[in-house]
Amino acid sequence: MAILFIAEVIAADFLIACLFRAALGLGLGRTGRTVALFILGLLAALAPLLVPARYPLHRFLAICGGSVVVLVKLYDLYVDANKGRAKPTWRSVLIFVPNAFFLVLRKRDSLPRPSRRENLRQLGLNLVGLAAGVVIEVWLFQVDWYRYPFLLENSAKVIALYLALIPAMAVLVAIWRLLGAPALDFMDNPFASRTPADFWRRYNRPVQQFFYEDVFKPVGGFRAPVRATLLVFVVSAAIHEYVFDMAAGRIQGYQTLFFLTQGVAVAATIRIKPRGWVAVPWIIGTWAFNLATSILFFASMNELVPFWSSGGPRWP
Repeated sequence: MAILFIAEVIAADFLIACLFRAALGLGLGRTGRTVALFILGLLAALAPLLVPARYPLHRFLAICGGSVVVLVKLYDLYVDANKGRAKPTWRSVLIFVPNAFFLVLRKRDSLPRPSRRENLRQLGLNLVGLAAGVVIEVWLFQVDWYRYPFLLENSAKVIALYLALIPAMAVLVAIWRLLGAPALDFMDNPFASRTPADFWRRYNRPVQQFFYEDVFKPVGGFRAPVRATLLVFVVSAAIHEYVFDMAAGRIQGYQTLFFLTQGVAVAATIRIKPRGWVAVPWIIGTWAFNLATSILFFASMNELVPFWSSGGPRWP
């Protein structure tokens, strides 16, 4: 039954996106487009309420798989319309909206298109990596963590989660491309990140592309990198706070703290690019920082699915 609720949310969000495309076809001015974006965006943001509160994880999945994707894409279409670009065809919108593997419509033609052989190779290699990552994660969730420091449990589980998440997303991208749909690789080896800024360039690249094109550049870009970066992370904090608060049914604040902390770190390291052996301590420091701050992120997740078997920090 809960799966049907998720399907209802995704269907409602898809309909809302179609209504926005219809509104763009009416030739509305900037004010009209803004009103349409606000009304339809509000409906998309509230659509997860179709999932009863007793199913918080399913509501979370509906938000991630439906509402957030559609909200981001509505805004991208809105930006294009305000810049005077040609209205997207119905066909392009119907292909764009359900595709979570790229979020900026005007970048569709620049997406990589590996050969079928390369996609099959990527699929095979990452299926092996995914299996290994899942085995490690399952084993870690069976450990009696009450015997060990909390930071050790959090660090082990977060690293293992990445070991499963990175190949999992690569598998989905390969399958999507084999089906003939365009896709942007989700990850670019985040384990090699040399600074917090480098990490967020490598992590979740479709979202990174959206923030770069539709938020970072319009508010100043590299002409005012600190201001633009901080505004990007303010928007990201608001989106993540919405996702977890809507799912949990209460305002938490953890995502705001996490993303604002990360935003300050990214702004401070945006122009730092350590090379050679100097990069080694930077990589270690970056991951130490990410693992420490990840407690804030997973404090929200822990309210939906038990993540820390030792109970987690006492402050939540």
